[in-house]
Amino acid sequence: MRSVLFSVLYLIACVVIVEGNLPPGSPPKDENGIITLTNQNWDAVVNSPEHDVVVNFFSPTCIYCIRFEPIWIEVGKYFKEEDTVLITKVDASRPDGMIPGIDIAGVPTVLLFRAIDKGRSIMYSDQRSTSLIVEWLLENAHLPIDVEISYKSLPLPTQSGPVTEVVGLNFKSIVLNPDKDVFVNFYAPWCPFSNMLQPTWRALADRLKDVPTVTIAQFDGTQNEVPGLHLHAYPTMILYRAGDNQQRQYRGFSRTEESLLEFLQTESLIAFVDPATGKMSHEVETVVKDHALDVPELTDDLYEVSVQKKDKNVVVLFYAPWCEHSQELFGTWEDLYRDYLSITSVSIYQIDATKYKKPNIAIYPTIKIFPSTQSAKNMEGITFKGKETTLRNIKEFIQLNAVRTEIEVKIQEAHEESVKRGLPLPTEHELEAKHGIDFPNIDYSIGQSMIYRTPKEEL
Repeated sequence: MRSVLFSVLYLIACVVIVEGNLPPGSPPKDENGIITLTNQNWDAVVNSPEHDVVVNFFSPTCIYCIRFEPIWIEVGKYFKEEDTVLITKVDASRPDGMIPGIDIAGVPTVLLFRAIDKGRSIMYSDQRSTSLIVEWLLENAHLPIDVEISYKSLPLPTQSGPVTEVVGLNFKSIVLNPDKDVFVNFYAPWCPFSNMLQPTWRALADRLKDVPTVTIAQFDGTQNEVPGLHLHAYPTMILYRAGDNQQRQYRGFSRTEESLLEFLQTESLIAFVDPATGKMSHEVETVVKDHALDVPELTDDLYEVSVQKKDKNVVVLFYAPWCEHSQELFGTWEDLYRDYLSITSVSIYQIDATKYKKPNIAIYPTIKIFPSTQSAKNMEGITFKGKETTLRNIKEFIQLNAVRTEIEVKIQEAHEESVKRGLPLPTEHELEAKHGIDFPNIDYSIGQSMIYRTPKEEL
C-alpha cells in the first residue's frame, strides 16, 4: 500500500534569510549542498559562530551508512541555499576523520553544533528519515529559518477488529483524544519481535474492547510519520494518557497480556474495571526496579551461550553487589550499554560473579571482551587492564579488540580493490551485483556499525 504525504509548515522565526558566505577556509558545497570535512578544516567550519553546523560521521564500509547516504543527500538539498545552516560529513574511518575531542562509538552518528554553543553538541538519536532529521534540526538550531516538511502516511484505514489502526493522517484524532487513555504499539512489519507481540496485543485489545475509556491501537512506524514522534526501536509501546496526553512508555521485560494490562491499570488516567477479573485499576502497585537492570543480566545458563555468539563482539562486566568499585561502575556501564544499543555487532552484558560461578572470576569488577569469530570462541576472552574504568577508556578498549563482521570485511575488500584499480567506490547495487554481497533484511534506519581503531598502546 502506497504512502501519501501531508505537510507541516515550521515557522521558527518570521525573518528573511539572506544567503551569506561560507566560513573562511571552508571547502565548497557539493551538488547536494554537503561540505566534506577533515580534521584539517574542522575548526574553520564547525566552530564558525555564524553557522549552525550538522555533521554526519560515516564510514564507506558501513552498511547502515550506505543506506543512510541517500537520506543525507536529501537533507543537504533541504538546506543547500541556506548558509546559516551547514550540512556536512566526515569519514570517521580515516585518520584525517579522527577529530580531537569528539568521541563516537559507531557510525552513522549525526551531531549538531549550534552557533550559540560550539562546546556542546546535540546528537540525533531517532529514526533516520529525511523529515524527522529536518524537523529535529529546525527544533534545535539556534539561527532562524522556516521550511515546509512533508510527512508520509498510509491512507486512512477501515477499522475492523479490536485493535484500532492508526496512521499519520488520523494520529491526532485517535491517539490525542483527551477523553481516552490510548495505548499504542509502534511496530515494524519486518521486525520479529513486533510479530511475536501481535497475538498478545490483539488479546489485550479484545479483553478491553468494551471499556469505553481505553483504546488499544497500533501504528506502522515504517510507513507513517508524525511531527514530534521519534521512535528508537520496535516494538515501542506508549500510553497516551487522557486529558493532557502525557506519555508513559512501557519498559518492562515481560510482554505478556497480564504484564501489559498491569502497566495500563497502573498508568491510565481514568480508572476502569478489568472485564476478565472485575478488578479496578489504580489498585495495582508500581514495581520499582533497580537501575542495574537496565543492562541485560547473565546467569550460569545464559553465560556461555551469550558469550559464544560468533557474530557478536560480547563485552561483559563481572561484578560483586557488595563491592564498592563495582557499584561505582554501574552508572558508566549503563551509559556504555545505551551508547552501543544500536551497534549491532556489539552486545553489552553484566553478571553477578559472586552468585554465578561458571565465569570463574575472583577479582571485582572485571571487564572482558569476547571478539566475534568464525570458529569457537576462546572463553578466556580479553581482559581490560586500564587503570581507570572511564567510559572513554572502555570504548577504546572495545574499539581496539572488536572484530569486524563478515559483511564489513567483504565491503572493505571491495573498496580496496576499486582503489587499486583507480575506480570509484562501488555503490550498494554494485556491491550486490559484482561482489556478491547480500545486505541483511534489517532496519537500516536505527542501527550502527562500529568504529574500529588501530592499536597504539595497551590500555
